Amino acid sequence: MKKMLSVLLAGALAMSTLAGCGGGGTASTSSAAAPQGTASGEKTTIVLWTRDRHDASFIQPRVDEYNKTNKDGIFVDYQMYTDNFEQALDMAYSTNSGPDLVGVSGMTDIFTKYVNQGQYVSIDQYMTAEQKERYKSLVSEGIDAMDGKLYYIPVFGSTGRLFYNEGIFEKCGIQGPPKTMAEMTKTAKTITDKLKGEGVYGFAMNLKSPSSALQRSIDFIVERSGGPKQGYDFATGKYDFSMYKEAVKEFNTIFTTGIAFPGCESLDIDPLRTQFAAGKIGMYISWSHADPGVYQSQFPTKEKWNVAQLPTIDGKVYSQSIQPYKGYMITKTCKAPEKAWKVCNDVFYSDDFVKAYHEAGLSSVMVDDLKDKVKAPEILKGKENGLLGDTDKFWPATPQELNSQAVVVEGNDQYTALAAMILGSEPIDSGLKALTDRYNAALQKGIKEGKGKEIKIANWDPANPNG
Repeated sequence: MKKMLSVLLAGALAMSTLAGCGGGGTASTSSAAAPQGTASGEKTTIVLWTRDRHDASFIQPRVDEYNKTNKDGIFVDYQMYTDNFEQALDMAYSTNSGPDLVGVSGMTDIFTKYVNQGQYVSIDQYMTAEQKERYKSLVSEGIDAMDGKLYYIPVFGSTGRLFYNEGIFEKCGIQGPPKTMAEMTKTAKTITDKLKGEGVYGFAMNLKSPSSALQRSIDFIVERSGGPKQGYDFATGKYDFSMYKEAVKEFNTIFTTGIAFPGCESLDIDPLRTQFAAGKIGMYISWSHADPGVYQSQFPTKEKWNVAQLPTIDGKVYSQSIQPYKGYMITKTCKAPEKAWKVCNDVFYSDDFVKAYHEAGLSSVMVDDLKDKVKAPEILKGKENGLLGDTDKFWPATPQELNSQAVVVEGNDQYTALAAMILGSEPIDSGLKALTDRYNAALQKGIKEGKGKEIKIANWDPANPNG
């Protein structure tokens, strides 16, 4: 039973029975009704919400098979939200309802925010000693754990990569992907200058959502260049957006001089992927876990494409952060948390699932004892940069990642402000200084209010963020 749910209107959500284990689902229709109830002989329904859709053709058959074959009386109601996932969670939690399991993919925003609200339960109580030992290398404060309590297991990891059309590169006489931001601008300009008449442009970005676009791109570029994480410098314990300057300037050139694909300011990621699959975009930046599989199932293409490491500001490479991917959190409203945990183990954390998901090219496995047991994904043969590498590492959590309420900024957030600079509607130098000042003021206020703390790491090394 496959559901693609759009944004739930507040009224519809309030009227729906967002019951947890044993009680229905959202106020949406589906091709088959989920079993209801928890009485003897009846199914226990585990409602799962996810914002992932790129892997639906892989996961849904496995969920369907589990629903047919498990002997524990469990039915998994797997629901995919296409838009405003966080808004749907907010509305559900405000009525003390919602799903039983919530998927975490990429950024940890829905983790720290709702853990601090008490919406999820720690899985430590359900894990065996063997599981705790096996997954201990994946435990990271502010990423999947808070105050020493573990809430999900990030069996996969993801980060940003440059996706490029090799056929377009060859047609334009370009030898390979850019190593620096300046080279990326030059490469994009060459493509646009030569192929604009055919409707082909050198670069695109999904700037309809500045946070979605820039979290997967400029943040990683700055980290990889030796800069801060999301503007936060662990060496000084303060925000400093000055290192974004060169990257913002290059993006500004791309987007204000006619190099970029037209209409990027209103472009979402799937329409962008559609244009890339049609051979109309030379390069773009996205998640390593999501986009390879997209061109096999969601938007099949005959274009010759490849994956490259992100360019840096000056060509020197430090490291970039890995975002945890494909974990599931048990909500406090779940009436059968043991069965929800069983679903996680039997389906999503099972070795068979993890290996198959990796080998399908949907993400990179991070479980230590499985790394040498998985095969290279067929779709990434010749595209090995799509896998996690030596310069992809876990970074510490910033004060804002640990608690979004610790850094409440007046005015536009960093991504809205950076997008304005990139699109030319805000000056870069003064804009970055104002961003630095506003974020540090917000951090100091959060510290005084007891909501956050300064995180300063002695001998901080962006090439070796774990020490």
